[in-house]
Amino acid sequence: MFERNPLIVKPHCKHSLLLVLLVLLAACGDSGEPEAPLAEGERPYLRHCASCHGPEGQGRAPTFPPLAGSEWLELPPRALAAIVLLGLRGEIEVAGRRYNGFMPSLQHIGDAELADIVNFSTSRWASGATALTAGDVAGLRTRLAGRGMLEGREDLERLLETLP
Repeated sequence: MFERNPLIVKPHCKHSLLLVLLVLLAACGDSGEPEAPLAEGERPYLRHCASCHGPEGQGRAPTFPPLAGSEWLELPPRALAAIVLLGLRGEIEVAGRRYNGFMPSLQHIGDAELADIVNFSTSRWASGATALTAGDVAGLRTRLAGRGMLEGREDLERLLETLP
């Protein structure tokens, strides 16, 4: 006479269903294997840079160039910090490929975090590690106050001629 509605769950079944869902959620949270510790500077890199340049520095063509294999990481650390502080727009070449993108100024990143990002990036993807300090970044930030965004590699090269 009466048809059973399969969408109606009896009250005692609701508790069982909830228990099954909780067990499944708990199983998803921990693989049982310890996570590898992050390298110094990796956490701020992942927070501020990886969304464009990729967690492994692979970039996102055609707009965001890679850091891995990039000759730009061979620039002096103050040049890399200046790019982060001022931003960069226009056409550039990285690892033999042209990019026409826009990197916003990231002046909201603190001096210590910015130094950590540059040091992490160069130690991970360049031929040698740098030793940029928070004090170096603070001094650079003061020297660059009021300067606009960098317009390509040539503008960066001109800026470097004016810095100690």
